[in-house]
Amino acid sequence: MRIGCIQGIKLKLNNWFLIVLLLFVLAGLSSKITLLFSAVLWHELAHAIAARIAGLKVKEIELLPFGGVAKIDCLNEAGTRSEIFISFAGPVASLTLAACCYLAIQMTTTWQEILLFYYYVNLVLAVFNLLPALPLDGGRVLRAYLTSYYGYKKATTVTIKISRLVSAGLLFGAFWYYLYLNEINLTFIVSGVFIYVASQKEAIITGFRTMRILAGKKAKLTSRGLMPTTHFTVIEQVPVQELIHNFGPNEYYVVLIVQQDKLKYRGMLTETEIWEQLPEKGLHVPIGHFL
Repeated sequence: MRIGCIQGIKLKLNNWFLIVLLLFVLAGLSSKITLLFSAVLWHELAHAIAARIAGLKVKEIELLPFGGVAKIDCLNEAGTRSEIFISFAGPVASLTLAACCYLAIQMTTTWQEILLFYYYVNLVLAVFNLLPALPLDGGRVLRAYLTSYYGYKKATTVTIKISRLVSAGLLFGAFWYYLYLNEINLTFIVSGVFIYVASQKEAIITGFRTMRILAGKKAKLTSRGLMPTTHFTVIEQVPVQELIHNFGPNEYYVVLIVQQDKLKYRGMLTETEIWEQLPEKGLHVPIGHFL
């Protein structure tokens, strides 16, 4: 549900966020909804500002229960440093606001209840988003770090597996609360289900984003005229899918292809040549067939 626009950036409420607002109303905390909304918005605006500093365009901010998603053009092609910088901006902003609330609590006796609630909201928002699970900021930082070593697709696959473990941990925590404390922890339940569903969505769109990265680098190389290059030596029988799993967003790749038995040189392919033939040949064809 779209609710407005700030500096050309559209604002949208996710269905999960609406569920959390409903839970606040049912729990008798309707007066705190504005504070929750402002904390999440502040967190996401920090991502948007960081993205603009990195030279990227922000189209839309979608507010989620424990943060949000700033829809940023070409974020996955921006490089690991930029993605880590943008991802950390939200938790840092929330921690800064929590620190301001803490100082205000120490310095004044007025508005204590509101300040304390706002302090905890921003603290939880920061800490929760640092969990290593997609689509949280901690998960994006983890994926960006792993991409430097394993390539985007494999890094995403590993991060999704960790995300599912985090989801299971939260749901187990909710079960423990009910079993030993006889309490229903709705926060753990909602966040656990949310992380699982969102990580499943990430798994579905990973292949598409991988292709976007490969296509985007061709445009970057054309416009800039240069780009750091990495060489791979590959046996001709290796499926091209296994090769492109190792491609990252920060470098251009040149592939040397050799025979399996004698390791004799057969030929060379650039990343662009591989990308251009993928629609015709497919992902499961041996790389030697691309020559």
